[in-house]
Amino acid sequence: MENKNWTEAEEKEYYDQMHCIGFWLLFIAVVIFFGIPLLISVYYDIMPRFKDLLVAAGGLCAIFIPLSIAETFAEIPVMGSSYYISLVTGNVLNLKLPASMNAMKVADLRQGTPEADTVTGIGVAVSALTTTVMLAVGVLLLTPLQPFLQSPVVEAAASHVLPTLFGCLALGVLGDDVGGGVIVHKRLLGAVVPFILCVILYLALPDLYNSVQGLIMIVCIPLVYKISKVLYKKGIITVTLPEEK
Repeated sequence: MENKNWTEAEEKEYYDQMHCIGFWLLFIAVVIFFGIPLLISVYYDIMPRFKDLLVAAGGLCAIFIPLSIAETFAEIPVMGSSYYISLVTGNVLNLKLPASMNAMKVADLRQGTPEADTVTGIGVAVSALTTTVMLAVGVLLLTPLQPFLQSPVVEAAASHVLPTLFGCLALGVLGDDVGGGVIVHKRLLGAVVPFILCVILYLALPDLYNSVQGLIMIVCIPLVYKISKVLYKKGIITVTLPEEK
């Protein structure tokens, strides 16, 4: 892929435009997400009490607020400005992040460049459109295909969809190729100690682990970074750049 030599002013103008579009996109999405249930609650006079909302959402917030913060720090450096549309369309970790990484890999670009940012944006947008089309087709064909979908053969196959999906995602995580032609050898060694600690905590205190798993992720991310940095300085983890191949 032909790369353009961007000047500092051109890069700043590009990222400023992307952040402006992304900000207004998220603002409109938040207004719609909160506005529709608010209008329905006011119209039908079924507005829940704030105390009841806190009780119902307390457990979810304790998990997903720290989890969302941790995912933000981990995913934005890879996805760039395409993270805005990913937040609106959803399923970032399982779908949009792999799509953006695969887009960079196919285009042979390194993350953090305007070219990679553009390519990941296209990859995430196409992924979102594909998902929307598939859902629309599925809804239209749900009734005509109901006898077929409820057959024993299809039900048996459907039970293996999620394991197959996560198996494919695991293969991408286990590989040394992180995209853009960058190869990180033995990079998973940095996650061995945090993984063992998490397993021990889960086996010893499963209830505590389930209630604070978002906080555990926040702790594990810098721990993985620190261990990986130490192993890199010792020469155990090595990095091969595209120009060094």
